[in-house]
Amino acid sequence: MSRIIDISMVTDGDPTLEGKGVIFEPHSLGAEWNQENYDIDPNHWPTPGAAFAVEHIDMNSHTGTHMDAPWHFGPVMADGSKPKTIEEWPIERCMGDGVVIDISDAEDGAEVSLAEIQQKLKDMNYTIKPGDIVLTMTGNDKYWGKPEYTTRGGGPSREALKWILEQGVTVVGTDAWSYDRPYAAWAADYHKHGKDPKYLWPCHLLGLEIEYAHIEKLANLDQLPPHGFKVIALPIKIAGGTAGFVRAVAIVDED
Repeated sequence: MSRIIDISMVTDGDPTLEGKGVIFEPHSLGAEWNQENYDIDPNHWPTPGAAFAVEHIDMNSHTGTHMDAPWHFGPVMADGSKPKTIEEWPIERCMGDGVVIDISDAEDGAEVSLAEIQQKLKDMNYTIKPGDIVLTMTGNDKYWGKPEYTTRGGGPSREALKWILEQGVTVVGTDAWSYDRPYAAWAADYHKHGKDPKYLWPCHLLGLEIEYAHIEKLANLDQLPPHGFKVIALPIKIAGGTAGFVRAVAIVDED
């Protein structure tokens, strides 16, 4: 027996990003279109005056649950190669055994250290293996639509992410707005240390050194066990895309 848990948020726009969101065209416009183009009487549809409805999507590719491709992090990998765009990301890396690391106890803007991540895994009695999809739970999905959604909670340190990737992981994820801790937190460190570039966008820029992709704006991670489930997170193949919308699900095996 297996149980499927939806770990995606509803994509309807994001006030922190560019775009108007989902723009609906009602069934009545479908009837008008058919009349204008094919002289079909609007009253001959099962619901008179109402044919098909459609919607236009006017939103940033990083709206809602999505996967960032390496191309998002910068135009050149550390070895001089071109980073993969989202349609180039290997589909086999988008499915794997999942593990949830609960970092919801981190203070706002805090950097969760490697030692803390390793201790949490030890407490879970879990060892990360190649192909795992490692998810960090901040609890931020419960704050969607509120000002604190983009500013609360912490995130893994660059050192912690580097160690996770060195275990053979190529995809990670978070239920926060960004995989890095809140923008204002790491930006403050950058200025605090005399605009030292090493404090810039720590986890994202690591992706130009060690190839990986991350899923942002997940939801319902609190409904998952710490491990013992599979993640399927397939991104839309946007040509040349820095990211792709994802319908992510977790499959939990139950006795």
